Amino acid sequence: MCLVFTLFLIWGLSLNLSEGVRLSTMPHIPILLLLSLAGTLYRDSWYFNTQDNTVTSIYGFAWICKRETFSFSEVERLELTHFVRGSSDKDAKPTKRRLKAMLVLSLKLKDDQVRTIEIIAEKTSGGRTEAALQALAAVSGLPMYVDRPRDLDLKVSYKDL
Repeated sequence: MCLVFTLFLIWGLSLNLSEGVRLSTMPHIPILLLLSLAGTLYRDSWYFNTQDNTVTSIYGFAWICKRETFSFSEVERLELTHFVRGSSDKDAKPTKRRLKAMLVLSLKLKDDQVRTIEIIAEKTSGGRTEAALQALAAVSGLPMYVDRPRDLDLKVSYKDL
């Protein structure tokens, strides 16, 4: 999506410049172009290679990426933990406005380091993160840990339908 927006901005900028519109009258276009180009070039990927028994994390911009590779023997477990954004209380209940139920999918290494794979709102995940964790654990053979089961009593309103 960022690539489409970037191409649209390039097209609009070149069209305006070819018609004689000065760049100083539209400073927002180059700024948006740079931001959308950064979004287009950003990469954040995780690869679980069951043939080599490795987990690889790649993140960064374009060719300036950091690659970390962990063998399955270095991984203690895959973890799925829950928290409520906006509260430090472990027993906090999510509310509609401020406090949101969140999920953290992470890789816990044997040297007590934790690498976060994904942080997402529980409602947005809709069970897909839990399913991905189970699939990763089944395919890779890595143990998994879930701190509590998925909330099945999510409040659904007409707005959500």
